[in-house]
Amino acid sequence: MKKFLNTFEDSFCAIILLIMLILTFINVIARYIILASMPFVEELTCVGLMILSILGAATAAKRQAHLGLSVITDLLPQTAQRVIALICDLLSAAFCAAIVYFGYLMVQNQLNNNILSMGMSWPVWLYGIWLPIGGAVLFIREIQLAIRNFIAAAKKEENE
Repeated sequence: MKKFLNTFEDSFCAIILLIMLILTFINVIARYIILASMPFVEELTCVGLMILSILGAATAAKRQAHLGLSVITDLLPQTAQRVIALICDLLSAAFCAAIVYFGYLMVQNQLNNNILSMGMSWPVWLYGIWLPIGGAVLFIREIQLAIRNFIAAAKKEENE
């Protein structure tokens, strides 16, 4: 179970990317054969891109691969660097909590107003629900990162 949870974002992103690739390939072939585009493909690939973006951010957080500018923090003592890293992790988690909260409000609005998509006339909340879900996964990864960095900093403090 732990291995599944550790690779969840990677596997899900790979599946979404494969589906997007297949749908886009079929759409391109259809344009040349039947001289018409399939509008549902564009709609689904846009949703897939949104899912990939937020879950890709969770994968990057898990691997500590987000970009950062350390010109100023590299000049600070180790203790200050650890404190700033912890503050950044907590601020990132707070931002993710805001994504979940406002994503939830957005989905509630879409449900209450019965908004339908242009291409397939599906309820838009089916697409929008991925924002709070992805934000929650990203929030969990950011909290895990903060805990991991805090424990690593505490161990370094002990050794020094």
